Amino acid sequence: MVAAEAAILYTASRLIFIWVLESAAGRARWRRFLVGILRGPGNILHEVSHALGYLLSGYRVRRIVPFFFDREGRGICQPGRPWSPLALPWLATGLAALMPLLTGALVLRGVSSWLGVPGDPDSLAQGVPWRQIPDILLGLDYQAWQTWVFLYLAMSIGAELAPSDVDLRKSLPSLLVATLILVGVVAVISTLETDARLRHDFVIYLGWLTSWVSSVLDFGIMAVGLVMIPAVLLGPFLRRRRR
Repeated sequence: MVAAEAAILYTASRLIFIWVLESAAGRARWRRFLVGILRGPGNILHEVSHALGYLLSGYRVRRIVPFFFDREGRGICQPGRPWSPLALPWLATGLAALMPLLTGALVLRGVSSWLGVPGDPDSLAQGVPWRQIPDILLGLDYQAWQTWVFLYLAMSIGAELAPSDVDLRKSLPSLLVATLILVGVVAVISTLETDARLRHDFVIYLGWLTSWVSSVLDFGIMAVGLVMIPAVLLGPFLRRRRR
């Protein structure tokens, strides 16, 4: 279930990026300015998330370059030397590549609680069905600045949640190894007696972890879903203006 939620959030983020940011791109000065405004907060968070993944995996961070200082316009996060003797390169690469999905959703959840948008942030945290997203949009207070700040950050961060194609390819070996290790551990734990303390604690903590990650990803999906309708309308307008 968690893997499916991550895949949905990745797909939604890529769609926002294509519909809005790629549609806004162009040589005109106002287009470069618009892309910078729309992409700035999300891209900075994206690169910082990579850095956090490297740090948690036992590596220092050599440099972070946002997209507006990168000649290729992508953004860079380069790891440095390991600070931990237990650092594993393959684990660090995979965790750093996937970290924007989790940190982006967490930041959106914090922004929603801080701004109070929507009026009941828990409605997003509980995974409201997609068909209720239009009702939530219609219920927002568009006379309040908090609403526009939230929608702006949801658009910017949501478009940069997904790992890039390069990051995704780098993360696949790590995901495969981590999955095999988890399956092996579960298989060993399942051979223990049902009342064994180790089995009990493993089930409790694994269930808590997957439940927490699932709730964070659910919130990310719904927050990005709120800007899907504006993105669908904005994308064709920007492409038409470019032509």
